Amino acid sequence: MQESMADLGEPCRTILEDFFIRGYSMQQITDKMGYTNADNAKNQKYKCLLRLKKIFFTRYKAI
Repeated sequence: MQESMADLGEPCRTILEDFFIRGYSMQQITDKMGYTNADNAKNQKYKCLLRLKKIFFTRYKAI
């Protein structure tokens, strides 16, 4: 998973780490990342999760 997170890039890595590891609220992420509102940040988090899932399963599909 760490390799997939490394391949994810910014801002996705920061958003996911802030939410899932550091426990930041969506409002805190909105303020930190400069989104106009928490819904935009939430949508970006969702897109990042989809991207991470694709990277992870593409990487480990061959195993």
